[in-house]
Parts: sequence; C-alpha cells; structure tokens
Amino acid sequence: MIQLSSINLAEFVSTWYGPPDRPGNRASGCEHLPDELHDWHNLAATYSTRLLGIKKFLAPSDIRLHSGKLVFLVDPSDAIWGFDPDDPKSVYEGRLYGSWRKLSESFSEFLVHTAIGEAAHNAPHTRYCGAVNNSTAMDILAPMTEVAIGVWNWPDVGHRLFMGQGIIAEVGPAIYNGAPLGNRGGFSEFQVGAVTSAALDYLEDIPGTEWQ
Repeated sequence: MIQLSSINLAEFVSTWYGPPDRPGNRASGCEHLPDELHDWHNLAATYSTRLLGIKKFLAPSDIRLHSGKLVFLVDPSDAIWGFDPDDPKSVYEGRLYGSWRKLSESFSEFLVHTAIGEAAHNAPHTRYCGAVNNSTAMDILAPMTEVAIGVWNWPDVGHRLFMGQGIIAEVGPAIYNGAPLGNRGGFSEFQVGAVTSAALDYLEDIPGTEWQ
C-alpha cells in the first residue's frame, strides 16, 4: 500500500501537470484558512491549468458557513466538504441537505487523496470503462499499487485508488445501466489517467473491456 502521507503534493502535481507556469503567483485572502488549505491555494495559483476535473475548490472569499462548517470544496451535485472553524485540522464530508461526517484523513492527507482521485479524470490522457469483470481487474492494475485512502461516501462507498509510474486508476462498483438502480455484482468501474498516451496502450489488449 502507498500511504497518503508519503506523497508530496507539490511533486505529485508537477509530475502530472508539469512545472508551474506562473511560479510567482500567490493566492490572496487565504489568511483565515487552515495552513494546508492555504498552501493548496498558493500551489494552484502557480498553474493556469485546472488541477481538478470534477470537484471545485471555492475561492477563499466564497467560503461560507453551512451547518457549523466552513465549506471549501464542492462537486457538481450536492456533495460538500468543510472544516470546523474551532477544529481546522479536521475535514468533514457532507451534503447540502444532509449531515456532516468527520473523515479519518488529516487535512494534508485529504488534499493528496483529492489530487490523486481528480488526476484520474483530469490527466492529459484518460480512459474509462463502466463494466470490467473483476476476474480481469488485476490485469488492468498490474502496473499500479493501491493507495491507502480513508473511506469517503463520494461518489459512493467502495471506491479505491491505485498508482503507478505516471498512471492512476480510480476503481468503484459498476452500476446497472437500467432499472433497478444498484451495483452490478462481479464488475467494477474503471477510470484511468496517465501522463502519456503510451502508458494506456496496454488496456486495449485486455479482453472483455471497452474503453472510452
């Protein structure tokens, strides 16, 4: 297992998105944020490229209190992440119309988890397969090692992350295409991202998979 604490966030971002193209930039209005979140905004400010593909970090001026937590990250639906102003070292996961749940990851681990998961969707080269038979899953994961992440409810329970040299996979339960809604037993959903297209060529040789 790869531990989140062993991954340097700035080095990871540089590997996936190249060196900063705006190295002199700094974020403004971050003085009230936890140090780890402040550092993230400063890092993101040095890139003109978006470092997230699905979720979105709110600008410091847009961070607002919601049910006792300061919301700093959102997804396109109603998932939100926040921190307690009285306990800024912890991260909470919630929904706009639901309750908060404290995550087991530290703030720095949470940010690394977020960056890795987003890179699978936001990498320069990506592939997606909605239904991989679990009997062939290890062939896809052969060049990767699992990352020891905390449990999130987003996008649903059961998602795992794997990393290799210039390649990342987010793996979760496959979903039935039709009714009734639910997980498709014996199959997994794969979102794979890579720094180079060549790193993904092997996927086409895996039987029973159709990649988009």
